Amino acid sequence: MRRRTLLAVAGTSMASLVGCLGAAEYTVTDVRVGQTSAPVGLDVSITESNVVIEHPASLEFTVTNQQNVPVRVRNTGIWPFGLLELVSSLETEEVGGTLLWTSRYEESQYVDATSRSNYGTEDTPLVHILEPGGTASETYEIHGDDIRGAGIRYVRGAFELPILEYSTEESEVWQSFLPEVTITIEQTDLL
Repeated sequence: MRRRTLLAVAGTSMASLVGCLGAAEYTVTDVRVGQTSAPVGLDVSITESNVVIEHPASLEFTVTNQQNVPVRVRNTGIWPFGLLELVSSLETEEVGGTLLWTSRYEESQYVDATSRSNYGTEDTPLVHILEPGGTASETYEIHGDDIRGAGIRYVRGAFELPILEYSTEESEVWQSFLPEVTITIEQTDLL
């Protein structure tokens, strides 16, 4: 009886692996943030590089006030970055990029996210002040089943191109903050 149970378990395990054979796993190998003259700076660091079947890769986005005066930062959905996505080109306004996921989407009253492929956000502006030298961070995930191949991707707002908007005491006009953020994803074939 034990032998049959062992063979049944082994057979089930092998059958579940068949779906994985020939599938791809990915690794986030590099992240670069272009320089801007904005009063805020952006840093993106890789906190988990492997995009495998069991878990997603993750990136930590941090905005810093580089001025000696407070800076107002605004976005929609969640503060400070809102809904972000990866797109394959800066030249076109691509529809349906790869959504960068955070559990805060599900917690926000301003985001309607039933899944990583079905989401929306209200236009309610979320405004907070970053004091001089102050920072705000959010960690986003990249799920493997959302990736459409290896290569370089660019970070953009999911519904509006800027990653965020800012204003200062000197200029009350809201400015778009859109540094060039490139993420390099490489494929690892499973055996």
